[in-house]
Amino acid sequence: MTLEAVPSPLPTATAAAVTEIARLAAQSDGVNPLDERTLLHLDGEHPGDLHVLAYDGEPGTIEPSGLQSARNLIGYGALSPDGSAELVVTPSARRQGTGTAVLRTLLDHAGPRLAVWAHGRLPGADELAARLDLHISRELLFLRRPAAPLPTPTWPDGIAVRTFVPGQDDAAWLELNRQAFATHPEQGAWTQSDLTDRLNQPWFDPEGFFLATTPTGALAGFHWTKLENNEAEVYVVGVSPTHQGTGLGKALTLQGLNHLQTTKSQPQITLYVDGTNTPARRLYTSLGFTTAAQHVQYTPQSPNSAS
Repeated sequence: MTLEAVPSPLPTATAAAVTEIARLAAQSDGVNPLDERTLLHLDGEHPGDLHVLAYDGEPGTIEPSGLQSARNLIGYGALSPDGSAELVVTPSARRQGTGTAVLRTLLDHAGPRLAVWAHGRLPGADELAARLDLHISRELLFLRRPAAPLPTPTWPDGIAVRTFVPGQDDAAWLELNRQAFATHPEQGAWTQSDLTDRLNQPWFDPEGFFLATTPTGALAGFHWTKLENNEAEVYVVGVSPTHQGTGLGKALTLQGLNHLQTTKSQPQITLYVDGTNTPARRLYTSLGFTTAAQHVQYTPQSPNSAS
């Protein structure tokens, strides 16, 4: 096995090989090993990203196109500038030290900042983390709701609802998103580039991106829904700090759920919620969501250790 740690961007053939490894792992495990951000950052320039590549033998030979082949790629690790990371090993190459080697390389580069996700918390995840003395520091829950009757949203006084207009609403939405998720390690840090990446995806539909506005036209909250490959998702719901506690979050959630279930005729809807977000979990439970999977993040320091 050969390991490489390379900066962004990845060659096209390598990005395609990583996508295929992720597909095979998802097919085998029943859960996607890489999140949306990682998959979007396989292509193009993303300063600060590091890609760890594990090959069966030496890195591939040069193809007639002049690009290096990645047909013998068996493992991959992604490291973001903030230290968050993910990794995946193709199912046929597991239990051979590949995952340990990739994770150790991520740890060597990130040091104490490393925060690596295990999607689905599969049986081998805790074992691999323990091998390098990593401890669970965060929990993300994957919830699912089958189609069932939904109430009509009840809006706070003065609130109107419209849909997102790309190009017109970008800056105002980014500011609202920053305020609504000021303490969130990923969502609150979105930039115009992050937003543009998603607006350019085939699944993006402005008719499923709802904005709540005040009488002055200012944004008070939003619910961005996602429908991709017949999978319906509460992509992200956010409310301005000045409108939290008014019932706007529940109304926006119901707006999106009704859109996905009724307008788009989806038989089930999913979402992700942080394990520590008690108010959101309580709301989603009241609307019929149940936990379908658990994702955890491991860090070098135990959450019970002194900082």
